Amino acid sequence: MLFETARMDQNAAPESEPASQAEPLVARDSVLPGTLPEELPPVEPPSAGFIMQLFLVPAIIVAAVIGIWALFGQLSASEQDWRQLVAELRSNNEHRRWRGANGLAQMLRADLELGGKGQNLAANQQIAKEMTDLMSELLSDPARSEEQIRQQSFIATTLGWLDVYDTTLPVLISATQPDQDLIVRADALRALSIMAARASERGEPINREDVIDCLSAASQDREPLIRQVAAFAMGFLSGDIVEQRLQVLLEDGDSATRLNAAIALARNQNADGIDVFLSTLESAPQSVDPEKMEGETPQERLLRARSEDDMNTIVVGNVLKAVRELKAQLSDEQKAKALKLAQSIADNHREVRIRLEAETTIRELSAE
Repeated sequence: MLFETARMDQNAAPESEPASQAEPLVARDSVLPGTLPEELPPVEPPSAGFIMQLFLVPAIIVAAVIGIWALFGQLSASEQDWRQLVAELRSNNEHRRWRGANGLAQMLRADLELGGKGQNLAANQQIAKEMTDLMSELLSDPARSEEQIRQQSFIATTLGWLDVYDTTLPVLISATQPDQDLIVRADALRALSIMAARASERGEPINREDVIDCLSAASQDREPLIRQVAAFAMGFLSGDIVEQRLQVLLEDGDSATRLNAAIALARNQNADGIDVFLSTLESAPQSVDPEKMEGETPQERLLRARSEDDMNTIVVGNVLKAVRELKAQLSDEQKAKALKLAQSIADNHREVRIRLEAETTIRELSAE
């Protein structure tokens, strides 16, 4: 009985309950499936515009502030850096001095690549003076250790990125003299050619008498490397003396010197080197001399072949461009021969880029 009474009591509804339990906030029969109570507003996802206002717009503002701060901070740091590097050039500590020289060299290159957005460090008188003073000190040292030669070569190359002619040219010319190391002389001449090339692009060629005399003397040097670089540099100058020397170099015993002389003349729209160009195209791609392969290991042979292929690609590409630039000055016979050689290169050369250059040459010569 007690069990049955307890069961009956459980099934029976209670007569009264506390208000918090008996009176819910919303009556059960007033809530329909799929609807919300009238007392609560409907929940809607945020709009794209709201999200943009909440997150994107502040992020853009913050990024702009950070960008402006970084820009002015970088400009300020760059201005300070070159002065600090110049100060290190004066240090008695050799490691600090060469750290400054290396840093300035990198900064000069980077600044030139920026163009009008850079600091125009190439025209900086203070940098030019410190670098030339260091070069003069190195050149005056009679000792010629490998380390000193590397340092001279490095500074000579760096001077080529400066345009302060009255300061840099005299020491570069001194570095080209026969009493200096061959590599240093060649690097000084390359620096002169780089400097002259930039001046030529600006329409302000360096036709200084001291530079012309220097290159003219170098073009008569007994070392083929010196004659090669001198002939290349002359292409960025003008004048009767330059043209006369280049005409002589077309008959030089060194093939690279003849080719550089022909390219130098072509820069001034002189087609006297066309026979050199055609002769170069006849040997492209160059065959490997069997005598060079004797005694070579497979690795040495592979490295040499890659080096020769790279050089051949550069040479043939430059010659094809020169032929196109001179197309208006070629005779019918020269043009026909150039077309035939260009067609052979387009069909057979190993490098895709050179085949494309040859096809471009064929189109331009055929259009005349």
